[in-house]
Amino acid sequence: MEEFQPPPANASPLPAADITAAAPAGNMEYEAYPVRKPEEDLNDFKVQVRASTLTRCRTKLTQVSAPRFPWHEVALGASTLAAGAFLGALPANIKAGSPQAVFFYTFLPIIAVGAFVAYLFLRRLTICEPASAAAEVLSELPDPDKTR
Repeated sequence: MEEFQPPPANASPLPAADITAAAPAGNMEYEAYPVRKPEEDLNDFKVQVRASTLTRCRTKLTQVSAPRFPWHEVALGASTLAAGAFLGALPANIKAGSPQAVFFYTFLPIIAVGAFVAYLFLRRLTICEPASAAAEVLSELPDPDKTR
């Protein structure tokens, strides 16, 4: 079997275009505009960051910025509902010892206080979690002021 030989090229070289436009010297006008950079870009420089560091930072920030169900609001709603039912039962003259009295005067105050405490802890968690994630991201990313 014979080796493959490509056919010869059929293109011929052409001379490059040499176009000049003659203009009278009196009709030419030049205007110069200064290019101004913002102050923060004048002394700008590049900082090297590993891709794995950026991936970790993006993962943490995505977890914080992802919308989640507001469980703290559910706890606050349950707390106010139980407290309102307890306070509403006070003028209702429910007889002591009845199942309704046990529910309204014993269980609902406990539920109200427990749900309110849960609300406080869940709310604190939703406030502190983004701050701690931001601190972790800042500790991993290089500080451009210290890399000069």
